[in-house]
Amino acid sequence: MNYVGIDLGTTNSAICSYDGSETVRLYKSPEQHDVTPSAIFIDKRGNKYVGSRAYNNAAKSPHNAATLFKRVMGNSTPVKLSAVNLTMTPEECSAEILRVLFGYLPEEIRNDSSTGTVITVPAAFNQMQKDATMAAADAAGIGRVALMQEPVAAVMSVMRQRKHEGMFLVYDLGGGTLDIAIANNIAGRVSLLAHGGIAICGGRDFDLLLLNNVVKPWLLNHFNLPEDLTVNPQFTSLLRMATWAAEKAKIELSSKEEAVISLSDLELAARDISGEEIYLDITIDRN
Repeated sequence: MNYVGIDLGTTNSAICSYDGSETVRLYKSPEQHDVTPSAIFIDKRGNKYVGSRAYNNAAKSPHNAATLFKRVMGNSTPVKLSAVNLTMTPEECSAEILRVLFGYLPEEIRNDSSTGTVITVPAAFNQMQKDATMAAADAAGIGRVALMQEPVAAVMSVMRQRKHEGMFLVYDLGGGTLDIAIANNIAGRVSLLAHGGIAICGGRDFDLLLLNNVVKPWLLNHFNLPEDLTVNPQFTSLLRMATWAAEKAKIELSSKEEAVISLSDLELAARDISGEEIYLDITIDRN
């Protein structure tokens, strides 16, 4: 029997299979990435994109995109794609991501009625948020679904490799939040004793630090820009694209010692107060 594990994340999602004995296999996106951005993009012709292409297009045209919808799972907050006059529920958005992830699996696993799927959820998810996650799985056509708290899944993963008993402190630093949990493992049974964290602390905040401490000073030094650049509506698109470029460079630093925050004048399509075309070319290193 095959088991499927899905991490339905706020910023990125992933899927793997487990054969019940030894082998865990992670399935890559068409771009050969381990994770798939939890993003949906619909262009003006009605074409729908999910994943990396959607996330990259969202930086240029945010009103055509749905992102961060996991944050409003389980409540009635609509997800609006105003540029294409479309409103979706968070469950509908999540179902789109789940459907795409499930499509990465081999046919024999997808079509096997005995396949069981586990979707992980934050420790802090309430019953309404859990019900919404189950509804998204049902809408995506995924059967035999169980939910597991993310820190419990982490402890079980460690147990499988090391057979350790005892107390575990689990840190989950995601794109938007820092979740911390204390879990106990006795005789193969994992129980969650406490959880907490910081709701607004994650990769996106590191991107903003890069923007404010590296990119913004460089722009002010190289171009004729107003001091109120961050809040000036004339430069909203510039800052959004700059944040996207900073994140790409940050991710590159996971595997390289040095990266470049780079965008051409054609990509930015922005001019400073003097009419000069703006570009980005900033080298950053891990330090």
